[in-house]
Amino acid sequence: MGRPWWYDSYWQKKKPPRRRLSPISRRSWVWIGLVAVAVFLAAAGTNFSPSVVLWLLGFITYLCRILALAILVRAILSWFSVNRYNLAITLLDDLTEPVLSPLRRAIPPFGGLDFTPLIAMVVLYAIPSGFARLVTLFLP
Repeated sequence: MGRPWWYDSYWQKKKPPRRRLSPISRRSWVWIGLVAVAVFLAAAGTNFSPSVVLWLLGFITYLCRILALAILVRAILSWFSVNRYNLAITLLDDLTEPVLSPLRRAIPPFGGLDFTPLIAMVVLYAIPSGFARLVTLFLP
């Protein structure tokens, strides 16, 4: 049987459940590490000069190059039988999947071949040069 009607009276307030902070996922940690490495490489590439535009351009360049390299490694590893539960492979998937999954939704496989890594690498190599042209256009 259930509880009687008078058990939960109107003066006994139910407390809402406490909201707990969700821990940061592994994918977020991978991207935080990628951003930290790109920031360090951008700062070291400009000899730690206080030019924000050079740091930003270097950051975008290094971020896109690291992502393109990770996509290339993932594409090459897809040709071989590797353990998908390996930590390095899992981290590589966490790093590249946010870039590749939107392209996979837009571009279907052609004849059993997946061209999304190639298209993603072309786009990632074009982003820094496009950003540099925008910077030179707006800043004399």
